[in-house]
Amino acid sequence: MSSSEEFVQTLSQSKVYDLGQPYWWGMPVHPEDPPFLIYLYRYHEQTKKIFETVAPGLGFADSIDLISTSMHSGTHLDALCHMSRNGKIFGGVNPAEFETHKGYTKYGVDEVPIIVKRAVLLDFPSYKNVEILPSRYEITPEDIEGTLERQGVKLNAGDAALVRTGYSRFMSTDPQKYLRDFAGMNAQGARHLASKKISVACSDNLAFGVPKPFELHQVFLVDNGIYMVKSMNLEELAKDRVYVSTLIITPLKIKGSTGSLVRPIAIKG
Repeated sequence: MSSSEEFVQTLSQSKVYDLGQPYWWGMPVHPEDPPFLIYLYRYHEQTKKIFETVAPGLGFADSIDLISTSMHSGTHLDALCHMSRNGKIFGGVNPAEFETHKGYTKYGVDEVPIIVKRAVLLDFPSYKNVEILPSRYEITPEDIEGTLERQGVKLNAGDAALVRTGYSRFMSTDPQKYLRDFAGMNAQGARHLASKKISVACSDNLAFGVPKPFELHQVFLVDNGIYMVKSMNLEELAKDRVYVSTLIITPLKIKGSTGSLVRPIAIKG
């Protein structure tokens, strides 16, 4: 058996975890963002009539939908052009030099490579011996170190960090709780996590940070050039106590976009 065949066989025997949340009409999004809307643009009966005029007798028809959304709805990745501090993005760059009404000419999500990283789950509720962190709880550097020690894992440079608060369960069941009562990491915790030279910071809620979500975005995106992925579903990983896995994310190559909807997966070997 060749090495490539062995790799495929090993991969096929691995458990794959779907870390993405569903998207639907009326789903919870940031209050300042446009709503996620999906329309049936054409129905089967409509296209059947269209194609009958072109190729009568084939009985061919299809259905087509149209989606209107921000690229920061649901499970999504933030590109480096998404957030600034004092008018500058990562690297001290002035984003105004690259802004057009069609998007960014540089630093857009189309420049983000396919992400394949060792991922470490930080299961903070388990560390605190609860199912879900208290509302507005602030995850601290001490929580990070305590969780890593409890789980017996190390967070290496270049890894992806998967932050579990337990609030992903409310996305489809209690949108207001999901948007307003979440727990998250404070700025000190974010700086501590960034100091470990991670490459991707991921969270199971939309805001990621408490009490100032945008300050957390600045720490990761602007100060350290660390991509962010939010609104993940980390419940199955936590249930199976999979603290180390391989994370795969393939952002859409939308030229000039500040982010991308994504469907991340984790593979346990």
